[in-house]
Amino acid sequence: MPDRLAERFSGRILGVATGHGKERAIAPAFLKGLPLKEVVVVPDLDTDRFGTFSGEVERRLSPPEAALAKARAGAEASGADLVIASEGSFGPYPPAPFVPCDEEFLVLLDLQDGRHFLHRHLTLDVVFGGERCDRLDQVLAFAERMRYPEHALILRERELWSQDQEQHKGLTDPTRLRELAEELLGRHGSLWACTDQRAMLNPTRMEAIATAAEGFVQELSTCCPACGEVHFAVVEQLSGLPCGWCGTPTDMLRASLRGCAVCGHRSEVPRADGQVKADPGQCPSCNP
Repeated sequence: MPDRLAERFSGRILGVATGHGKERAIAPAFLKGLPLKEVVVVPDLDTDRFGTFSGEVERRLSPPEAALAKARAGAEASGADLVIASEGSFGPYPPAPFVPCDEEFLVLLDLQDGRHFLHRHLTLDVVFGGERCDRLDQVLAFAERMRYPEHALILRERELWSQDQEQHKGLTDPTRLRELAEELLGRHGSLWACTDQRAMLNPTRMEAIATAAEGFVQELSTCCPACGEVHFAVVEQLSGLPCGWCGTPTDMLRASLRGCAVCGHRSEVPRADGQVKADPGQCPSCNP
């Protein structure tokens, strides 16, 4: 084990700043990959004050800022000096806007030296959506597509939440879902059904957080070849993989650029899959 990794983490207790059960996704990777003594949950921490998916509390911070704010709040509430928190963001995948994606941001705050470490994970494996429904059968069809009841739903009158409307969150009981849907349809003529994106109610998101935690541990464990500090992390993805026919640079990933936040050292790392040539179908010259 690298010296700096042991110096930073050996025998320490990691607090998880969450109110939504994320410790189940985060703890296994951190206990396996780092020399920590224990992983504990920061008790009685209200992380919803930093914003909610369902709209009651506006999300004023960017996801990385919100994750850091949660970690700081966890440290303040518990007195812990090593705290991790996460924040997710759902929306269209930029290269294909019709495809939804999940971006998970994890922040590890170390108050022994004041540093914080950030990790980003993006996945297209999501259960996320919402739909206006005028009939009960539409609600039930939407629920089936969203892999209900394993993934919880929310029912309310309109798409955008406001204080003048009722909202029913965390619905996992099929009988209760049907009853509430019939009530809302009878009262308003239509309703808005959507997925509940809180981690403990969306197993697919919980899996994404677990994958993010594994990647985070790998990056924390990668030490700078120049100064030995932890978290020699990917700071940029470099395109330009050459065409296998003509050698023209393509938009495909060529390498990753890793950087050290302490000494500033940077170095290129080849693709993890070993690919060195692009398919000519991706080439702007061979397949314009």
